[in-house]
Amino acid sequence: MVLLRHLLPVVLAASALAAPALAKGKGGILPGATAKDPLNIDAGKLDFFEKEQKLIYSGSVIVVNGPSTLKASQMTIYLDPQNAAPPQNAAAGGGSKDRVRHIDVAGPVTLVTKDQVGTGDKATYDRAQNKVRLLGNVVWTQGDTVTKGDWLDYDTTTGQAVVGGGEQAKGGRVHSVLTPSEAKSDGKAEAKPEGKAAKQQ
Repeated sequence: MVLLRHLLPVVLAASALAAPALAKGKGGILPGATAKDPLNIDAGKLDFFEKEQKLIYSGSVIVVNGPSTLKASQMTIYLDPQNAAPPQNAAAGGGSKDRVRHIDVAGPVTLVTKDQVGTGDKATYDRAQNKVRLLGNVVWTQGDTVTKGDWLDYDTTTGQAVVGGGEQAKGGRVHSVLTPSEAKSDGKAEAKPEGKAAKQQ
């Protein structure tokens, strides 16, 4: 069940999220999505705060954007004030502009793409940087490779993921487990490289 405050502003704001242009550049909001992919959100409750121009989704939040799915307990979307209430025909594509400025996601967070799965304590999306960031106890899995760190940045434009191990002064490290093809049959994992940061494409 979704609770709507100020029904008309919420409908207008929701139509903004359904409009084609969601993010600058060719990337979408979630990994693998394009700027033309809609942002589909399913949640138990929606609160719209007109003055702050933000929407708060809570209760088993499920977000689908292109080929990617994000699951969390709560998601807050901040809209550009000048674009928060688009014309009535915005849902049909008229007057479509960038609407989503920033997103904060409260976890536990699970992000699933075509061939990757990421988990963390929380997440953010920033349109200016075109980046999704997972924070806290991050685990990034791609095929047989598992990488653990304190944070992960995913560039939605280039498709590059960077995993970091926290502050260098505190000894933050990244831990990866790469399973050779030969080990798939006998169950042995051999390579376990460590480093300050790990990059995946």
